[in-house]
Amino acid sequence: MKKISILLFIIAVLISTTSNAQRWKRSRYEVIYGLGATNTFTDLGGANKTASHFIRDLEMRATRPSVFVGARYKIKELIAIKLNIINGWVKGSDLWTTEPGRANRGITFYSPIIEMSTQIEYSIAKEHFGTRYTFSNMRRFHFQNVNTYVFTGVGGMFFSPKVKYNGVGSYQKPTSQYRTSKQKKYSKVAAVIPVGIGFKYGINRRLSLGVEFSERWTSTDYLDNHSDIYSEGNDTYLFMHVYLSYKLRTARSGLPRF
Repeated sequence: MKKISILLFIIAVLISTTSNAQRWKRSRYEVIYGLGATNTFTDLGGANKTASHFIRDLEMRATRPSVFVGARYKIKELIAIKLNIINGWVKGSDLWTTEPGRANRGITFYSPIIEMSTQIEYSIAKEHFGTRYTFSNMRRFHFQNVNTYVFTGVGGMFFSPKVKYNGVGSYQKPTSQYRTSKQKKYSKVAAVIPVGIGFKYGINRRLSLGVEFSERWTSTDYLDNHSDIYSEGNDTYLFMHVYLSYKLRTARSGLPRF
């Protein structure tokens, strides 16, 4: 009788462990809504020094808003694919810097950005689910419910810069490049490679609150309608997004159940 009890206990533990290990498969689809901030590294504006396209060249006054929607699908427990549709704005101005080469140009630009991208995410540790239905995790922080992941991907973006000189007049849609050393036409569509890190906190079994930090490397140097012969690389832009994600149930067919 004792041996049977031990055997039943081992079977129960194995069933419970298997069930918990496969829990992620029952909610592998997520819908995501978020908002945040955008900044950029271009030839115009920047810090009070020669352009570098690194964090020391960041001008906080150029920060502008962005919004996005997305969908995530877990391929494996630690690997997921995420689709993004992002609308943001970027801005830069030579009037914000005292670096002579920039300040003397006196050009200000802004541009909308519409990005569609796919990113592959790798979780550094397994995601922990929150309490089944309640919001108790919001009242008391549980560090083990934080999912940290890194990501990269590929996508495309549309931009349409407008410019003005010395802060005078209204922004104008340029008919050609504005006072640039490269007299070339450019496309307003460019490829994008996102690279970043994200953190997601399980509020409960369905809801998670997340934040992502990323840099978008682009295939264009004309995000600001300007490309100087001394430019060392293409323009890039940054995103910081806070988002809310909702896990959908997975039907027996493997498709999401709404």
